[in-house]
Amino acid sequence: MKNLEVAQILNNIADILELEEVQFKPRAYRNAARTIESLTEDIKEIYERGELENIPGVGKHIAKKIKEIIETGKLKYYEKLKKKTKVNIEELHRIPGLGPKKIKFLYKKLKIKNVKDLEKAIKQKKLVKLKGFGEETEHNMVEGIKFVKSKPKRFLYAHLQPIVKEIINEFKKLSYVKNVEVAGSYRRGKETIGDLDFLVTSAKPSKVIETFVSLPDVKKIISQGTTRSSIRLNNGLQIDLRVVKEKEFGSALMYFIGNKQHNIELRKIALSKGYTLSEYGLFKLKGKKWVAGKTEEKIYKKLGMQYIQPELRENSGEIKTAMVGKLPKLIVNKDVKGLFHNHSTWTDGKNSLLEMAQKAEQLGMEFISFNDHFGDITIANPLNEKRLTAYLKDIEKVKKKVGIKVLSGLEIDILKNGTLGLPIKKLKELDVVIASVHLAIKMSEKEMTHRICSVLENYPVNILGHPTYRLLNERPELKINLDKVFSVAKERNVFLEINSSIKRMDLSGEHVKSALNQGCKLAISTDAHNLNDLEHYNLAVLCARRGWAEKKDILNCWSLPRIEKVLQQ
Repeated sequence: MKNLEVAQILNNIADILELEEVQFKPRAYRNAARTIESLTEDIKEIYERGELENIPGVGKHIAKKIKEIIETGKLKYYEKLKKKTKVNIEELHRIPGLGPKKIKFLYKKLKIKNVKDLEKAIKQKKLVKLKGFGEETEHNMVEGIKFVKSKPKRFLYAHLQPIVKEIINEFKKLSYVKNVEVAGSYRRGKETIGDLDFLVTSAKPSKVIETFVSLPDVKKIISQGTTRSSIRLNNGLQIDLRVVKEKEFGSALMYFIGNKQHNIELRKIALSKGYTLSEYGLFKLKGKKWVAGKTEEKIYKKLGMQYIQPELRENSGEIKTAMVGKLPKLIVNKDVKGLFHNHSTWTDGKNSLLEMAQKAEQLGMEFISFNDHFGDITIANPLNEKRLTAYLKDIEKVKKKVGIKVLSGLEIDILKNGTLGLPIKKLKELDVVIASVHLAIKMSEKEMTHRICSVLENYPVNILGHPTYRLLNERPELKINLDKVFSVAKERNVFLEINSSIKRMDLSGEHVKSALNQGCKLAISTDAHNLNDLEHYNLAVLCARRGWAEKKDILNCWSLPRIEKVLQQ
C-alpha cells in the first residue's frame, strides 16, 4: 500500500533539489519514483524480500530511504529538506504548468512561497510585469488554481491496483471467507477512484471485520459494525467493507458496482416485471418471495437481459441493448497481440531498444512498435534527422535478436502551425508514425482543432497520440473539438490512440465510445518509458471496454499481416 506514498516523497525530493539547482540527483529520484508508480506489486512486499535494489532506477542510497519510509512512515532527509526550503513546493507544483524553475523564479522575484501568495500576486497584477510571464501566463495560472481547488480527492486506478490485490489476498487467506470481490467505480474501471468498496461472504462476519480494521496502514477506523465497516488509510483512501449472506452476494455486487442511474433503471425494469430489486436480492412483489440474488447472472436473466459487464454499467444505453441481446463482446487482455508507442534510451526512455523488445516477447506479444520522440520537446531529448538514421539502424539490429516483429517509428510533435518536422518522404520510410501534441497546449478550441486536423489531412500519420493530452488529477484536456478530429481521423484512416500510461488513460471510455459511434478505429499504446510500463496495456484495455470496444475495433487485435498491410496503406 506504500507505492504511491513512496513515489510522492521521491518526486517531492526531486522538486526541492531541482529548486536548489542540485545537479543529477533530481533525475535519479524522478526515475525511481516513476518506476515505483508503475509497479503492480506492493513495494512493501519487495522490501520484505530484500529486493528493493532490483527495482529499475533504485540504487543503494534510494533503497535505504525507501526502507526508512516503509519502516517508520516518514523520511528524515525529506523532512530536513522541507524545513530548509522556504517554498511549499508540494502545494505549488500541483498547479498545471508550474514547475520547479518557475516556482524558483517566482520566489526570487516576488517571494511567493505558496498558493495563497500566488493568488495575492495575481490580484495585484504583479505576474504580468515579470519577464516571460504576461497576461496569458497569468490567466493560465488562475485557471490552474481553479482546477486544483475544484477537483475532489481521487486516486489513479493504477495506484490502487496493488492495494486491491493485497486486500483480496489477505481475505483469501482466511478459511472463514468464501467469496471476496471489489466493487464500486474501481470495478467499473474508472480512471480515477474516490474510495474502494469490498464485498465478502462469510459465516463469521465479526471475525472478517476484525481482520479488516487491522489491515496494514489503517490510520482511522471510521465505523465498525457487525457486518459493515469503513477505514481510512494513511494516504487518505477510504475503504468500505460489507459482509453479506451467500444468497445475497450477486445482488449486493449489482448494487455496489453499477452507478446510481444504472441501478435505478434496473429497479424500474424489475417493477415492470412484477419484481422488486435491492442489494438483498430479487423478490416477487406479491408475497416478497426471494427469486434470485446469489449471482448477478441469474438476476440479469430473470430480468430478461444479457449479463452486463461491470465496465458498461453507466446507464449509457447498456440496459436497452442488453434487453435485445446485442451487447458487444468486449475486448480482453489476451486479445492484444502487440504494443504500439514505446520509448527507449534513444530519447527519454530508461531501457534500451533490445531490453524493451525482449520484455514484450516475455509478455507473449507478437510485435512491438518503437516510437521515440522527434520534434521540439527538448526535455525528452528528441531525435533529429542525423540521430534518426542511427536510431533506425539500431532497430534493425534488434530485429535480429528477438523472436517478435519489431516495427520502426516515431512519436513526432504536431507543431503549432499544423505541420510535422519531417518531410513526407522520410515519414513514409517508417512503419508506424504517431503524431502528438506536446507544446503550445493553451490554444483556443478552433486553433487546436485546426492544428491537429491539418496534420491528419496532410501527412502519412498512422496513429494520433494521446488525443486529449490530459494528465489525470494534474492537467485538464486540450480545448479541442473531438467530433471534428474523429471525423477527419475516420476519413484519413488514422487510428486513435488509447494511451495506457497510468496518468493518461487517454482516450477515456466515454471518448472511445464516441469515436466508435463515428466509425473510427483505435490502437492500444503503452507509451512505455521503462519495462514496467509495458505491463500496463491492461489500462488501455479497460478504457476500450468502457467504450464498448470489440476486437474488430482495435488495431492491436488483428492478425500481424493485416496490421502491417494497414500501416503501409
